[in-house]
Amino acid sequence: MLARLKSNFYLAMISLVGLMISVCVTPYGIYRLLTGNIVVGIADLVMVSISICCVIYAWRTDNTKGPGLIMAMAFCVGAILVCINLGVDGVFWVYPFIVFIFFLVSPFKALLMLLLSLSVLVGVALFNPGQIFASTFQLVSFTVTCLITSLFAYVFAYRTQTQREALKVLATTDSLTGAANRRTLDEALMSAIVQHRKNATEYGLMLLDLDYFKNINDNYGHKTGDNVLTELVPVLKKMVRQRDTVFRFGGEEFVVLLADIKQADLHKLADKIRLGVNEQLGLPDGKKLTTSIGIAVLQNDESWESWLHRADLALYQAKSQGRNQVVAAQIDSDV
Repeated sequence: MLARLKSNFYLAMISLVGLMISVCVTPYGIYRLLTGNIVVGIADLVMVSISICCVIYAWRTDNTKGPGLIMAMAFCVGAILVCINLGVDGVFWVYPFIVFIFFLVSPFKALLMLLLSLSVLVGVALFNPGQIFASTFQLVSFTVTCLITSLFAYVFAYRTQTQREALKVLATTDSLTGAANRRTLDEALMSAIVQHRKNATEYGLMLLDLDYFKNINDNYGHKTGDNVLTELVPVLKKMVRQRDTVFRFGGEEFVVLLADIKQADLHKLADKIRLGVNEQLGLPDGKKLTTSIGIAVLQNDESWESWLHRADLALYQAKSQGRNQVVAAQIDSDV
């Protein structure tokens, strides 16, 4: 449980907000019902119920966008109803809801929802003077403080979101080539195993290695070698589908993970990539580059380590047989 909360920021935020709403709002809802304020009591308990359902759904599905949006909308509607029925006493609940909403949806959506909610409250206050605010001064003060709070919350949330996205890129992307890194590969392979067992999705794996890459570094310099690796990734991405992923496995080795592909198609695509690399990549003196590729289709009940190992053995065979060729992995009879 703690591991999921640490790895999934939005799940942690939805869970935290749901917990806070349940603990803090439930007593008020019960109190309102007992004292005869049925509308506010029901509104409070409905918000609590929606929050609990959304948190449970997010934990079961790992889908946080839909539940977050539903919770944010419920809070906006609930805050409006509470303010209309309780007047100034209900206004104080708007400020924590402002903070909650920025944790549940994107900064732009949160700001838009808050501005719409504020517009509704101001409209009701102007149309029915005295229902919410005792004076125009209170109305203006509430409007100004809500706008200031919302704008500063937006700036903070937007900055936090951009920093989190930048950190995610650094954590999942190879800094030299822009391909996904080894850590991301391990997670993707584990996810593929889950999808294969759950939905019988067919997966293919390519492990490719640029031939004689050490000679490139020795004869042309490491900068040329780095340039070759950087130019290789766009070539690979151009020849595979958009949903397929290219990973840097290490050094001059790269992995391509493909879903919904059969052995014959995987072999054809690997050979197409082999020819494409030879046609599109070259050295400063005009010499063309070649690549060796090992391919493996995921077997039933196979671990991701075994799957990757079979592709690695196929690559080793391709290099030992003379390089610049594609070799399909052997079926492991022990799987």
